[in-house]
Amino acid sequence: MSRVGRVVVQDDDRDSLYPASAARRDFLRGVMGGGAASLLLATGTSASAQTRLAFRPAAFDATADSVLVWMKAAGESSVRVEYAARSDPSSGRASHGPVRLGSESDFSAAIRLDGLQSGTQYSYRVLDAATGNPLAAPGLFATAATGDSAFSFVFFGDMEETYRPFRLFDMMAAERPDFFLHLGDTAYCDHPRREFLPSLRLYRRKHAANRADAHRQSFLASHTTYAIWDDHEIENGAHAGHAAIGEALQAFKQYWPCRALTRESLYRSFRWSSLAEFFLLDTRRYRSPQTLAEGQNKTMLGASQKAWFKEELKRSDAPFKFVATSVPFHGGGADTWGNYRTERTELREFILAENIRNVVFLTADYHLARDWSNAKTGIREFMAGPIATFTHYARKPETRERYEKSGRFHYGDGLNFGAVRVFSDAGKPHAEIRFIDAAGKTLGRSTFAA
Repeated sequence: MSRVGRVVVQDDDRDSLYPASAARRDFLRGVMGGGAASLLLATGTSASAQTRLAFRPAAFDATADSVLVWMKAAGESSVRVEYAARSDPSSGRASHGPVRLGSESDFSAAIRLDGLQSGTQYSYRVLDAATGNPLAAPGLFATAATGDSAFSFVFFGDMEETYRPFRLFDMMAAERPDFFLHLGDTAYCDHPRREFLPSLRLYRRKHAANRADAHRQSFLASHTTYAIWDDHEIENGAHAGHAAIGEALQAFKQYWPCRALTRESLYRSFRWSSLAEFFLLDTRRYRSPQTLAEGQNKTMLGASQKAWFKEELKRSDAPFKFVATSVPFHGGGADTWGNYRTERTELREFILAENIRNVVFLTADYHLARDWSNAKTGIREFMAGPIATFTHYARKPETRERYEKSGRFHYGDGLNFGAVRVFSDAGKPHAEIRFIDAAGKTLGRSTFAA
């Protein structure tokens, strides 16, 4: 039975509510002999002369009953979205609109679809609001599962425009993940340095250049995505005091929409089944300068985000708590948690004092795949990437020997990503993390129980 939800349009970080039209509840009935699937799963891409999408649409920040569908047009446009559960095409419905894509938002918007079924794969597509013509081939997204359903996801960071085509997305698609977690450096807006003059226009242009890659468009059009940023979306080594951080954030949200808890940041959490909760941290918006003297006033997260993170970690009853942070927690270097030691110690001691079990950090930034898990802290950490930029040992070959001495998995010779499977075995939650290279070879594996 079809339920009618609502649609929220995220336009330049401003929300407008549109109640979905009850009259459109059965909009697919009667089309092509009453076959909703025929309409939604067709591959036609004809468009009116007035409307053309710049890229294939994508779906972001799904919950158990909602998702954000993103699109960007080539110019002033008016669009709507059709969608249906693949297993139940009769549940199809249309967004109420039209939704305007204007220059103030770089001709982009994220339409929130509500009233969805949990743990369900949906087909969707964007239509010209005036003609009803499809503007792109259908896309797919999955809503978050509930109960103790097993699930899988892929993660990595670091993607530079000059390394296109991004063929590793095809390898990730072969893993058939339920969703994708991007850990930052979604674009290298500050490369090349000789052309870097920070502005909203430049940030938008650099995000668009990366989004234009066909492999990436195909993957994002077929998989639910969650993303955070790191420094290169702003400038190398950026912190809260960067003069253009507001413009960089605006551009990021216009290309990577999210349900951030505040308008000026990206931090948030989501649940996927009863087995895991995910905490996505913003390590740039509130960060103190790297050169500030170590002490209580030096922060990676800022007071509000840190208080939220502690409270949510303590509250969570999920067997696994996955923490997405763009820079390594256990690693050293000016831009990592190792340069914010007081706050890192505070968080580590909080986790131990509150007996918060099975905290797993997922990180990137080093252009290296590595198991950073630390027996002393009891905190697991897994780093993956890069997907498309220089690799760690190409720039820092002297670190190989040090990582070899650690006795833990490391790989810095090629492109890679992490693939995670979370499941129950004999009633006990487990997680398996694999590191996979550009040829599809599993380089390392770690499995552990909650």
